[in-house]
Amino acid sequence: MKKNIVYVFTGTGNSLKVAKDIAVALGDCEIISMGSDKRYDLEGGYETIGFVFPTYYRGEPGKVREFIRHLNLQRNKNAYYYAVTTMGKYDGNTLCHIKKLLKRKGITLHYAKALDMFSNYVISYDMRDTIAEEAKQSEIDFEPILQDIKNRKTNKVARIEPLQEIAYRSLIKFVPEMDKYYSVSDDCIKCGICEKVCPVGNIGMNEVGHPYFKHHCEQCVACIQFCPKKAINYKDKTQSRKRYTHPAIKYTDLAALNGNVKSMNGDTKSASFSSSKKKSFFEIVSTPFAYIIWKVYRM
Repeated sequence: MKKNIVYVFTGTGNSLKVAKDIAVALGDCEIISMGSDKRYDLEGGYETIGFVFPTYYRGEPGKVREFIRHLNLQRNKNAYYYAVTTMGKYDGNTLCHIKKLLKRKGITLHYAKALDMFSNYVISYDMRDTIAEEAKQSEIDFEPILQDIKNRKTNKVARIEPLQEIAYRSLIKFVPEMDKYYSVSDDCIKCGICEKVCPVGNIGMNEVGHPYFKHHCEQCVACIQFCPKKAINYKDKTQSRKRYTHPAIKYTDLAALNGNVKSMNGDTKSASFSSSKKKSFFEIVSTPFAYIIWKVYRM
């Protein structure tokens, strides 16, 4: 058994690049997908356990939250725990959420950092022409974080910011079925790349080899970004926009990470935000703001 483990969720490859760099630096380390893997009962003996994932809508992807909630870490209470969230501009309350999820399991999150990487949510904006420059800068910015993890440094996580929380809980409600606005043009060459790179098995192929969507989307936009013919698009917004995937990550890397995601059924639901049936303050407040914020984001 390896001594270290990194759990990762990735769409365009940013978080996978970070996880790979950590694995190399620590050595004797395995990388496991939080999107497709269902091995929740972790055996004991790990020295470090990490979580690497992107920030979506000022918080963590629903699948990340669901995975951590199910993960049994009781045999590794003495391990060093860390989290790195890759972000385009804002990390919101993401790391605080992870800290709380682990705390409920009796686990201390020792170290947590946000890393600015190339912002790539093509549904909201076009891609910049600065991929190489920004990738290089991210490498520079990540180096001290990597050293901190290697040296098992500790730090404090900021408290919940109420406005960020309301925005996150409002927007995340729409995510699973946003794929109903996806379209597949006649440019599709039936290569199946979209199915392979989807981290949650949300894409299937119909009888003629065209992709269809199962409505448990995470909005990682891997299918849009990796499509070699730009055949997959969101409404009428993305057809003319440029595409982005991390320059060091190929679609085959994501396919290998995701493994056999076909076994997941289309009824998978996003995790709830509370183990209690009683709604939290943020859940109540976020509801009337959901459509307002949605319009502001012009989705």
